[in-house]
Amino acid sequence: MSFEFRFACHLITWSGEQREEPEKVLSEVAAAGYTGVEGLAINSPEQLVEIATLAAKYGLHLVNVGGASPEAKINHNITVGNNAAEIPARRRGEFGGADPTDQDFAGAGESLKDIIAYAQQYHIKPFHHAHLGTMIETVEDAKKMLKAAPGLYLLFDTGHMLAAGSNPLEVFETMGDMIGHVHLKDFTAENPETWNHRTDKWWDDGRFEELGKGNMGFDVKAVLEGLEKFGYDGWISVEQDRATHHSPAETAKVNMDYLRSLL
Repeated sequence: MSFEFRFACHLITWSGEQREEPEKVLSEVAAAGYTGVEGLAINSPEQLVEIATLAAKYGLHLVNVGGASPEAKINHNITVGNNAAEIPARRRGEFGGADPTDQDFAGAGESLKDIIAYAQQYHIKPFHHAHLGTMIETVEDAKKMLKAAPGLYLLFDTGHMLAAGSNPLEVFETMGDMIGHVHLKDFTAENPETWNHRTDKWWDDGRFEELGKGNMGFDVKAVLEGLEKFGYDGWISVEQDRATHHSPAETAKVNMDYLRSLL
């Protein structure tokens, strides 16, 4: 099977200090083989123009652009030609705590009604991050949240779902056509059989890992096959969080080399 996807590099791997030199980082991302980039701080239209121009110098497209407000994020993504944008994730601490009820999900969904409507009027897919600590940690959470918020799409973050003890591939059973963006990442645990993200210590007992090097049974190729099956045409951002084996630039290349081995 030959996959045709657009891969972006998420810059969270680079420290904030390193990202203060955006041209150097963008050159490293391009050299590693990516065509898009996510994670640069953009807080104004003027800054968007500056960064987008610099990214274009290295053949890079700005993906999932940020902004000073939810509406600004949507406007910025419209400006650079994206058809989807991240909206503020609803956190468990605000809606029921660690184990939210169906009523909590309903409340979280209602709170997103206005920003979803704002995105829809401009034909932008609004997506909610699957991320530990938010209303979407597991595949089951994603089902509940998307049901509670009509018009909402999923930021399919494979690493966070793995860390929450969920099988990311189950997303394709019921929500394959509701993916608005992808963060592709692997996960490894000191003890996969007993790992618990609520009690074990992050970065000691468990951490995000280079693609193909995790130990939670994650099948990267199966994810790409699932995305292809549902005709996903958005960006796939490869996200590492921390470079634990190599420099950020080398880590980005290791992940891209792994993806190329699957294509």
